[in-house]
Amino acid sequence: MVLAGLLALLCAGCGGDDGDREGFALYHLETAIGAPGADGELRCGPPRVACPGIVDESPDRVSRYPVLAEPALTDDDIDRSSARRADDLGTGTPVVLVDLTAEGSEAFARLTKEAARLGGRDQAWHHIAVVVDDEIVAFPEVDFDVYPDGIANASRIQIAAASDAEARELTGRLRRE
Repeated sequence: MVLAGLLALLCAGCGGDDGDREGFALYHLETAIGAPGADGELRCGPPRVACPGIVDESPDRVSRYPVLAEPALTDDDIDRSSARRADDLGTGTPVVLVDLTAEGSEAFARLTKEAARLGGRDQAWHHIAVVVDDEIVAFPEVDFDVYPDGIANASRIQIAAASDAEARELTGRLRRE
């Protein structure tokens, strides 16, 4: 699995509803999503154990994030029916796997390449924001030393969860048609 090391992230139980099917999107966190505050289209907070730009672990309130650019990947770029709970082969932690379409794989390569290149320029890891409905459920870093040109030819994404229950909940949200 190409993304085992890349997507070491925490995913807590998720809420929200857009009919029965919740939207899915991936953004370059540092360029497409603004700083946390009281206003914005996206949210992150309890029961999350970490949120972008929030120093405290286990934030005690919901923060809002403005969207500054279009997502790099959306529902059209994943196969929702493929969402499944698994264990990370390296760490044994629960994860959610979601297959990418051919177009999704290309978009993911472009997204991770941009994050790696800008991270290398800034000498700081850049992140991919994983958004379900309006909630940032994860924000894994792209290690520019390991993936200086991003990740090409990925057939799926892997989202690590904080617990088995959270992995099952996210899987259910992604599979909802």
